[in-house]
Order: sequence, then C-alpha cells, then structure tokens
Amino acid sequence: MFWRRTSQVLATDKDIGENGRVSYSIKPGRGKAKKFRIDPDTGVIYAARTFDVDTEYDLLVRAEDHGEPKRSQQARVVVSVVGVPAESEHAPVVKSEHVELTESDVPGFLVVLIMASDDDGDQLWYDIVAGDDRNEFYIGRDNGNVHLAKYLDWERQREYNITISVSDGVHTVYSQLFVSVIDINDHRPEFTETVYRVDISENVEEGMEVLQLHATDEDEDKKLFYSLHAARDPMSLKLFRVDSVTGSIVMAQRLDRETQDEHVLIVIVKDQGTPAKRNYATVVITVHDHNDHAPEFTTKIVQGKVFETAAIGTRVAQVYAIDRDIGENARITYSIGSGNIGNVFTIDPTMGVISVAKQLDISAIAEYVLHVRATDAGKPALSSQTAVHVVINMADNAPPRFIVEDPAAEIYENLPIGTFVIHLEARSTSSLLFQIVAGNVGDMFFINPSTGVITTKDQLDYEHTKFYNLTVRTTNMASASATCSVIINVLDMNDNVPYFEQQVYRGEVSEAAPIGSLVLTLSEPFLPSGNGSQVMPGGNANHLVNSSLPLVIKAKDNDSGLNALLHYDILDMLPRRYFHIDSSTGAIKTIMFLDHEKIPFFSFHVKVTDLGKPRLTSELTAEVRINITDVNDCAPAFTQSEYNVTLLLPTYASVAVLQLNATDEDSSSTDENSTLRYDIIEGNRDGVFAIDARSGVITTRDVESIGTAYRLAVRVSDGKFAKVAQVNINVETSENSGLIFQRQIYEGSIMENSTKISTVAVVNVLGSNLNEHIEFSILNPTDMFRIGLTSGAIQTTGRKFDREVRDNYELIVEARSQQPDREKPRVAHVIVNVTILDINDNCPMFVNLPYYAVVSVDDPRGSVITKVHALDLDSFENGEVRYEMKRGHGELFKVDRKTGEVTLKQTLEGHNRDYELLISAYDGGITPCSTDVTVHVKVIDKSMPVFSKQFYSDMVAENIELHSPLSVAIQAESPLGRKLIYSIVKGNEMEEFTVDFNT
Repeated sequence: MFWRRTSQVLATDKDIGENGRVSYSIKPGRGKAKKFRIDPDTGVIYAARTFDVDTEYDLLVRAEDHGEPKRSQQARVVVSVVGVPAESEHAPVVKSEHVELTESDVPGFLVVLIMASDDDGDQLWYDIVAGDDRNEFYIGRDNGNVHLAKYLDWERQREYNITISVSDGVHTVYSQLFVSVIDINDHRPEFTETVYRVDISENVEEGMEVLQLHATDEDEDKKLFYSLHAARDPMSLKLFRVDSVTGSIVMAQRLDRETQDEHVLIVIVKDQGTPAKRNYATVVITVHDHNDHAPEFTTKIVQGKVFETAAIGTRVAQVYAIDRDIGENARITYSIGSGNIGNVFTIDPTMGVISVAKQLDISAIAEYVLHVRATDAGKPALSSQTAVHVVINMADNAPPRFIVEDPAAEIYENLPIGTFVIHLEARSTSSLLFQIVAGNVGDMFFINPSTGVITTKDQLDYEHTKFYNLTVRTTNMASASATCSVIINVLDMNDNVPYFEQQVYRGEVSEAAPIGSLVLTLSEPFLPSGNGSQVMPGGNANHLVNSSLPLVIKAKDNDSGLNALLHYDILDMLPRRYFHIDSSTGAIKTIMFLDHEKIPFFSFHVKVTDLGKPRLTSELTAEVRINITDVNDCAPAFTQSEYNVTLLLPTYASVAVLQLNATDEDSSSTDENSTLRYDIIEGNRDGVFAIDARSGVITTRDVESIGTAYRLAVRVSDGKFAKVAQVNINVETSENSGLIFQRQIYEGSIMENSTKISTVAVVNVLGSNLNEHIEFSILNPTDMFRIGLTSGAIQTTGRKFDREVRDNYELIVEARSQQPDREKPRVAHVIVNVTILDINDNCPMFVNLPYYAVVSVDDPRGSVITKVHALDLDSFENGEVRYEMKRGHGELFKVDRKTGEVTLKQTLEGHNRDYELLISAYDGGITPCSTDVTVHVKVIDKSMPVFSKQFYSDMVAENIELHSPLSVAIQAESPLGRKLIYSIVKGNEMEEFTVDFNT
C-alpha cells in the first residue's frame, strides 16, 4: 500500500517515563480514517489514497500519554490538496545549515528555518529523508521550519547529519542540516557502592587512609567533589576528613574504641554541573580494639592486717582491677611484683586474693608494702600496679617496736628554739617512755618522754653540722625496750653571700672566631699595649701562651642546693653587645663578630647572684679582661698606587733605585701578620732589577743589560693577601757633568765588634762651581754606614760588625748637583771599599767529638792512637791553632803541637786500663783563647773483642714506637773468633733496649 506523508503533529508532556510517552491517533469521522493514517509514535500523518485537487480535509488528532490515569489533548489539523505543476524550468535552491541544541531544549523548539528559493515561484515542499532514525525532529511540509520532536540525549548521540529534501513537484534538491548536541548536567553522579563498610584498629595513626570512595558520572564533565555530609554521632565528623578531589577518607584524629566503637558517616558526591547534582552513600566504620588501656585498680592503696600467729592460707586482702579494653586485651592476671620479702604472701592470679604463705614474724618485719601488678593478655601486654599495705599485729608479750625502723627528718637551720623535728611512734601493749641515749651533739635536741616528739633546744647551723644521728630508746611498763637511729638532716637557709674565687679573669678569643665561640683562658696575665696588642709582664708581645681551656668565671657559695646555685651577669653595656656569659656555668662566648682593628681589648665586670630566697648578690664584682687576638684579615696597601723614578747611567750593581712602602692594618703582635714581603711580578726584562723581599728596596742587578725604560708590576703580600702597584723607571744617560771625585777609589777599615761611631772615609769632588750645592748619598744603602749629606763623610752607625760574617763592604757613593739653569743634574760616582779588621773574638772549636782511643798493651812506642782537631774562625795569627796536653799522663802520652796527633811515649803493658787526657787548643792571638777537650783512652788485651769504633751516635724520633729498629750498626772484632754477645749498659743497670746479637 502506498503511503504519502502529508503532515506531522507534535505534542509534549513534561512528565517522564511512561507518564511522558505520547501516542497519536486520528479521531474517526466521515471516512477520514480510511483516507489518512498517523504514526502513533511520531505524529506523522500519511495519505492513504489519492485526492482531488483543491479539496480540503479537517482532521481531529488526539495526543494521549501512558500514565495512570491517562491524560490526553486534541488538536485540529487542516489538510489542503493542491495541484502539482506539470513542468518547471528551474529547480529550487537551498543551502546547508549547522545549529547547536542542548539536552534541555523542549520538544517543539524551533531548530532552524530551511531557507529555499525557486525562480519559478512554485510552491515548495520540505521533508526529512535521512539522518533522523528516531524521529527526533520534524519539518513543516510547506514552510521548512525544523522543530524538535523529542528531548535529545547527549549521552546517546552527540552529532546529527540530517538530509532534507526540497521539491517544487518537478525538481527535488537536498540539503544537509548538521546538529550538535550540547551536554547538560542531567545525570547524577553514582557511588560504586551505596554502603561502604570498613574495619579499622583504634591504634591507626592520624593521617592514615581509611577508605577510598569511588563515583562515576555519565555527563561530559566528570569532575566530582566529595565531602562529609552527616554522621550518626556528630563527634564522628571531627575524627575523619575526606579529600574533596580524590575521595580518600583519612583519619583526622586518633580513634578510641572505648569511646565509640562504630562510626556511621553520610558522604556526598557532587558534580560541577549547573545546577550541580549530588548523590549520597553511607560509610560504616567499625573500630576494633587495640590493647591501649592498662588495667586500672579500683583503689590506689589497699590495706590489710594480720596477726603474726595467723595460719597459712589466711586471707589478708583482695585487690581488683578493671580493663577498658575487651576480649583478651581485658583478661587480667594478678601477681606480686615486689615487697614480698621472704615470699610470705601469695596471690590468686585470677581473683586477686592475697593470703598468708609462710609463718609471719613481727620481730623480723612488722609491715609489708606489696606491689601487686595487674597484667592484661594483650600483645604486647600492659600492666599497672598498686600498693598493698599489710600490717603485722604483734603478740601481747612482744617488746616495743618502732613503727619506722630508721626514721629521718629534715629541718631548716636558724629556726627558733622549740621547733618541731619529728614524732617517733612505737608499738607496744603498754605505755612507753622515750629518751635520747646517744648522738645529741651539743645537746641540740629534746624528746618528750611520753609522746616521742623531738624538738630543738638550740639554733642549728648547716655550715657547722649538716646532720645528726640520734639514738632513741623506748621502754614499756614491763621494762622491755627497743632502740632506733634518727637521722636529722639540717637544711640550708640562704644566709651566705656568694663570692668570686678570684677578682680578675683573663682570656682571649680570635677575631675570626664565629658567633657562639667560647672565650679561652690565658695561662699568664697580659697587659694592653699602646698599639692594641697584649703584652706579657716580661714585655714580650709575642709570648702569649694559651691553655686552650674555656674561660669560666667561678664563684662559690657556702650554702647548698638552690641557695648555692649561682647566676652570672655582665654589668657593662658595650661588652654585653659582644659577649654572653652562661648564667649558670660562667662560661663566656661571643654573640657578635669581633674586629681586632676596631676593639682589640675588652674589660668589664661580672656580678654573681644566688638563686635562694631572698637572692643574695656578691659584695664584689669580678673583672674580666679579654684580648681579641689578631688574624690576617686585612690586605696590605702601598702608600702610592704608582711610582715614578729616573735611573741615571752609568750605574753599578746593587744600586738602590726606589724604596717601596706599604702598610697593613693587621696587628704587629705576630710575625705572621706583621711581615710584609715584596716581589717583582712583571716587567723586569732580563732580570736587571732586584727587590729586597723584606725592605722593599729595588736595586740594580745586571747593569750591562739595562734598557731605556721599565714598567714594573710590584707586589706586596702578607702571606695571605696581596696588592699590586706600578713602578715606572726611566733610564737616562748622564751627561759629562764636569764633576769628578778626587780619587778613583776610596779605602777604609774598621775593627769588628766595635760599636763606636767612627769616620771611615771622606769623599770630595772636583770641578764644582763657587757656591754650587752638592749632595752625597750611598746608592747601595746599608744600615751599617751613613754619609753626610753635604760633607761626604762616611761613618758607621754604631752597629756591631762581625768579620766572620762579612769582611768587606763596597759602598757606591754619588755626588749630585741640581742647578736651576740645567735640565739634568750633574752627577759623579765613586766606590768606597771598607775592610773589617779581625780581632781575636773566637776560640778554637774541636770537631769530630767525642774522642775515644783504643790502644793495645803490645802497641810500640811512637804509635799514633788518635788525633784531635780544632778550628778557629778568626784570621791570620788569631786563627792559628796549637795543641798542648793540659792534664793527663804525660809520661805515657804526648800530643803534637801542630797536628794534634796523640802518640805513645812508651808501651802500656802492666799499666792501668783506662786513661783520660785533657788537651787544650790555643789560638795565636796576643791574648790567646783556648778550649779544652777530654780524650778517653782504653787499653785492651788482643784476646778481647775490639769495637771498630769507640763511639756510635744516631738520632731517635721522640714518638718512635717500641721495638722499632735503630739505624746504628755497631761493629766489633774477636781476635780469637769467638761469638760476640752485645748488651747496653748504663752504670750498673741495663737500658731498655734490645740488641740483635747476630748483626
């Protein structure tokens, strides 16, 4: 059967599900139902047969939902039949459209108007021919209006490509309608479970994860947020927190099963939609017990009484404990931990009943303090204990017994007479009499004979006697007695003022010490010098000896305890900015960086106060003197950054060109900081200049290679820091000035060791003009000579000469005249040779010491047994040495006057075995000087072993390990080939050395 679409109706229902599903039908009447059909789901009306042109049909369409009860509505539809043109020259023209819809757009919503045109002006017919499989859209047949037929679902389909046909009856064209569906928040997020159940122990640490929540959302934006919504018990909300992003539930506080063993939480998840949708789930957290509670006794102290004659098994007392845990963690076992001396009691481990286990003896122990422990069965087990005081009652015929076996008391000193000390109590079946029988030194205490109360009879003094040991006896009416010792400790009152052990404390600390460094003690006192350094009493600024011990201010207080605890304070304001004294120990440390160059020395006062009540302060303060020792922290500096000097040629070697000067802000108290060293680091071509490393004097070295100009880079260093300066030396050739010295060379001499200032030579020049000012100078200056500026007289400076160190000085003297009409000065040079004359100031010195000689009894007369040799540093006759035997055996030995050879004057058979010869060495001075030496001579038999040398020496390091071999190889010969045994003997005792017998 042929069906032709004629029209479409659309009805909407705001309900959902079956209540919102709509069905369509045509109300029958006058044969209309046979001519038209309607799709019950989509509302599309179809023609069931052909119609005549220009006819019109009026239909009544009914829309009905599927709810209970059903609801319906009717609409009138007019169908007009029009004719189709037989031909058409032009086809319709239409364009494609793209629109966006949301899931919330309601049915009937105008989606788009399909714009089509026909140049022939024909009636156009529109229809959806593809892309709308679920009939979610409908289009007006005659106007091209596309409406929404159903709610769209983004989760089901997000894009539509709908094909629309446009026809004028002859031609049919097609257009595409693209529809994009925009998601709206139409789905609630769903938890993976409606009820989460978790078991957790109460000992879980704070911050641990308890549960991970999971939820899903079918919407496009699936970002979810979790939170706690409610709880059965509001306290549960404080114990847990939920990570809003991850959904992790973590512990906010420690759990306590004994407080609450189950927590029911309502958690919520919501999405980011507009409006946001949410869902809920229940979290049930069951808390399991952990053994976190020790058993607790119902009473802190349990007391029991029993007669000493009680039978074994007699009940004494019962203890009871409870445990807040459950199960095995709360099962309690009782035991006696301590105090059960002699095991005279026993305890039921389950019931806690204490009973007698052995026969009691009140004379041995009258009271017991049992420490009963209650232990649970947890893992690990927890326990607690309580004291059970058991008193043994005495028999009627027993002697009195003191309740406290060795009582003790404490009492403050200086309290008024009659002050209560202690009350002694004793048990007896009759009244008692108390008396002090010993230990009452100075009759300081009184005991009431009836009550046993001890009071003072005089004021006590802690500093005199710190405790008393009284022996007290008590006697009952049956004349039975007992004694006890009463220890009375005298407590200190704050009645003594603290005092310093010394009035002046001295210390030092380096300026480089970091903040918090301890000040160290000086082993000897120091005095502040004028330049800021500290000088020892002997005056030597470098003789500081540091004991490396911290400087500690010490004071004493004759009191004790808190009254003797001392508190130290620095009184002066400026030192308090740099130093802090430990209030309890008296140690001083730095709290600010120090600078020796600014403040080299601190002197301040310290007071000491005890911590008693009332506080007492020392009558005198202690003075603290702290030396800030210098370190090399300042760089040296030249007095000029650039020096300019002119050197005139010809010149000589060792001529002083320039004196450099530099300063260093560091202290001069140590050689390390005060010694500056100079050197040339650049520009000294061919090494023609030299610089004295200590004085900074630049002198000529190789005068043959001097050029025309030099630019030297000179450096000064203090060993750590250095600075550089420039020295510009301009070399010029002096013109023939016409000046000439009277002699080509001058000679002079001076006796060594002389400190008298004397004139060595006088130089003068020829060729000078009348009234011409000529100045003389020594170009290679030395501190041994000076020259008169205008006189030319060369004199000594009073320093002592030593010919043995240097016997000649060659001075280069310059005469210079600078006349106003001349550009260059007039210059002349001459050499002055000064000879140092020798005096006999050195005595001969023996070498190759000591002298040992070994001679055989068979050696013939004239044999040389040894040779002495001496040197004399003097010259000529003063240095000539002769030898004489001063004391010894002149009948047996003689010494050669010139060579020093010692020979035999006769054989030694039958003579003594050891000899000592005293030989003198004399020089040839007018007043000879001599030195003595002892020569040891040992006479041996040829059958005895003979050492190859009579004296061996070596050096041993002070820290050499025990049994380390020495490097001395001792050699001896045995004439008869016997094996030799070596030993080291000093006097009659062996030294602690081991000798290798083989080598």
